[in-house]
Amino acid sequence: MRLDGFGWRRRKPGWRGGWGWRGKPAPPQQAVPPGAMTLAVAPPGSRVVVKGIAAGWQASWRLAGLGIAPGVVLEVVSNDLAYPWTPIVVRVGGVEVAIGRGIASRILVEPLK
Repeated sequence: MRLDGFGWRRRKPGWRGGWGWRGKPAPPQQAVPPGAMTLAVAPPGSRVVVKGIAAGWQASWRLAGLGIAPGVVLEVVSNDLAYPWTPIVVRVGGVEVAIGRGIASRILVEPLK
């Protein structure tokens, strides 16, 4: 049993509920390096290079299956910032792929020079 008050812990027998949330703070957000941005804010028509993926292994595995990995060049086909519920369409190796904004905000890119 953890006594520091963070994370999940088993309550003592006789308490109601069994498992309880103890107010674990959110993990710190990863800082975007200078000169880089996320795919969610890349302008349409631009070509970008993937610098990193700040997501879990399942999302990284899914993106690798779509052909998006560090070092790959992407072309942003559409990114309508006026409608934030629309997906971002990118071209990867001649194939257009739609990516949701949640996972696009985890892909760190840098403009191609």
